[in-house]
Amino acid sequence: MAAGNWNPTLPIAANGFVEWPAGPLVLADGESMVRVEAWLMQKTTGAIQMTYQDKFLANPSSWIANDVYWPSGYAPWSGGLFQPGPALGIAVAIAIKSNVQSYYWWSEEVGLT
Repeated sequence: MAAGNWNPTLPIAANGFVEWPAGPLVLADGESMVRVEAWLMQKTTGAIQMTYQDKFLANPSSWIANDVYWPSGYAPWSGGLFQPGPALGIAVAIAIKSNVQSYYWWSEEVGLT
């Protein structure tokens, strides 16, 4: 079953959002990645974003959620803006092996810079 983590620090872009959440990824033998969805939220600012990745090279060792799902209609983003400091990252990796889909959820505190 696939497993992942977040990079310990993530940069805030000039627009106030993280472009792009990323981290290491470990696959089981014979697994292929389908999708990684990444939610990032910061309690002190109310900022939240959801991004995803659904295109992978064979046997990836990392993920980067560089497609925007929410906030939708971003210009390029809308809503609360992230500030340097702690945030919570939650992600799910969806993989397939022998035509059987599996998933792995994880969460951890990350530092925004």
